[in-house]
Amino acid sequence: MKVKILVFFVLVGMFPVKAQKGYLIHDFMKGYTLYYIQQKTDSETKEYYELTEDKTKKIVLEFGAKELSKPQTSKIAKKASFKSISDSNIRILGDVNFDGRQDIVIHETEINDDGCYTAQATAYVFVNTSNGFLSSPSISRLYNDAYCVRGGSFEIDSKNKRIITSSSGGAALHVSSYYSISGIEAKEIATFEEEGDPFSPFFKITGKKWKGNDWVSFSSLSVYEPNLEKVFSFDTKNEKGRVLLFKAKDILYYAFQQNDEYKFISFAYPSSPEKADKSTFKFRKQSVTYELEFNSGSIKYIAYESPNETGIKIYVNGKLSDWQGTAKTGTLATLANGNFKNVIKE
Repeated sequence: MKVKILVFFVLVGMFPVKAQKGYLIHDFMKGYTLYYIQQKTDSETKEYYELTEDKTKKIVLEFGAKELSKPQTSKIAKKASFKSISDSNIRILGDVNFDGRQDIVIHETEINDDGCYTAQATAYVFVNTSNGFLSSPSISRLYNDAYCVRGGSFEIDSKNKRIITSSSGGAALHVSSYYSISGIEAKEIATFEEEGDPFSPFFKITGKKWKGNDWVSFSSLSVYEPNLEKVFSFDTKNEKGRVLLFKAKDILYYAFQQNDEYKFISFAYPSSPEKADKSTFKFRKQSVTYELEFNSGSIKYIAYESPNETGIKIYVNGKLSDWQGTAKTGTLATLANGNFKNVIKE
């Protein structure tokens, strides 16, 4: 009896114990059935994914250890909802190339410590095309590189049809890159650094954009609106941008945020705390209207607010442009009782 038990343990030690589980999933992606099987031993985990189109019964995606797709293995598969499976490495990524189809990302089972900020599993992006799901080395590399760096992120910007990757070099330095996607290929179209100043509400932007057939350098400013102590703000009806009046310590700032894909600040007054002494606002109340006037060179600006209207008037060489506002928050009336080192009350 003792000899038999000893032989049993020797055999177990010679042959790794395999634990298998398989699933048939109908709610992973509309119009498709996902077959997923996982096999674990003491030394490794293997997975196999097979996605079949319900209408044609055609296999449109295969990934992983194909030996697990044998008929005898598939018999163990049971029907399950995708949400009930906690340890799968497949998910719907979103529409990465903006063609109206949902795309997929699959991660390997092994975590690699290959020089990234944190160890991660290599990911593979599959783009949903008319010929099935095609592996995209270009977008996969972009996805993996995004999460390889500190504070990395991968964002699908559906509105502007681009991919945005971001990273953090610390509390005051952020790097972002923008990519256009054609089919299964990604192309960088802009990249910039955003550097903060603890004494200024603005972030300094430096970078480059692809224009025509070459890179063009650019610089600008940005603000993170949720962090601002806003006094008065509105969007312009002409859709050119957004007016922001906000307080930082005892200084009043004006900023115009462009209504484009980058949302940078095209004009700020003052542009830094050091310029506050030479950046003076004049506040006044006329009947039921509040006005805030300031000058930048030869250009005069008057932000106004009445019970029925909001906007900003811009005088350039005697010519008036009246940019009416909408979606107002706050009020200029706050300035009547506020104390700002660069506001004169008339």
